[in-house]
Amino acid sequence: MSAETEQQTTAWGDAAGRRRDILSSAEVILEDGGYSGLTMRAIAVGAGVSTGTVYQYFDGKEAVFAALMARRLDDLQRTLAEVDRGLGVAGVLREIEPQVTELWRRFGRSAAQWEAKVLAGGPRGKGAAGSVKVYRTTITLLATTLTEAAQACGQTLIDDPALPHWVWDSLIGLADDLLLRGSRTSRVRPAHLIAFATGAIERGIVRTGDAEPLG
Repeated sequence: MSAETEQQTTAWGDAAGRRRDILSSAEVILEDGGYSGLTMRAIAVGAGVSTGTVYQYFDGKEAVFAALMARRLDDLQRTLAEVDRGLGVAGVLREIEPQVTELWRRFGRSAAQWEAKVLAGGPRGKGAAGSVKVYRTTITLLATTLTEAAQACGQTLIDDPALPHWVWDSLIGLADDLLLRGSRTSRVRPAHLIAFATGAIERGIVRTGDAEPLG
């Protein structure tokens, strides 16, 4: 549904609907032109509202960007909370891979801005600070879900705080390959790549024998 269509069905005074219109407009702009093309004026035009109205909901494009990321991460959190632990580590990763790939498709070109303006230290607006919290909660939930999935299969994960961050970065790398179709140049089917990558991640984080945690 386009922002224009959403605008027509958003009733006057429907603050939640208006906010959705603004975010939908911003997401289209990000996908088409990246972070540099994301301006409050462009967002307003796409949402069919005035620039002043956009500022009533967000104090700048950083806050809009952070809200978009938070919305996608909220969806991923719901999947992590509900996914069947009995699928095992690799199975859980295969379940969330489509959402990670879609997130990277929409925001991958803006990853540097996300890290510099939202995740990096320093003063942040309220929206950006909230988005950082959502990101950290997602990483924590990922670690918990993988631990429970391993336990359901009689496995134990390596005890290291870097583990969920490495898994996340590995999923982003997989998403990047799938979107750029790099593997297809070598005639590797996407489904095969996903199965191999998620299996490799599982082997990389499951403790074997008497292996000790990394220092």
